Amino acid sequence: MAWLLDGRGLEIFYKAQVRSSLDYACFAWGGAVNKHLTLLDKIQARAVRIIKDKVAGQEPHLTTIQHRRDVAGLTVVLTVQVKRVSHLQAL
Repeated sequence: MAWLLDGRGLEIFYKAQVRSSLDYACFAWGGAVNKHLTLLDKIQARAVRIIKDKVAGQEPHLTTIQHRRDVAGLTVVLTVQVKRVSHLQAL
């Protein structure tokens, strides 16, 4: 798709098609070993490289996958601790 889209289009495509899948499964790989998390980080690094090549070195507006994992984990903690959701109390 890189030859069809500009930098902004590639960024939107990545967020919609690739990162959404990674975010959907973040709880599944949240406790994974660093070796596996590194493989996921390489996916984002490749996307950043492709987008930067397209827009002449301009850094894309992508948060790191680790940041997104941290936010997802904090969201669960907030839901359990503050909102007292009963079915998540075992966590």
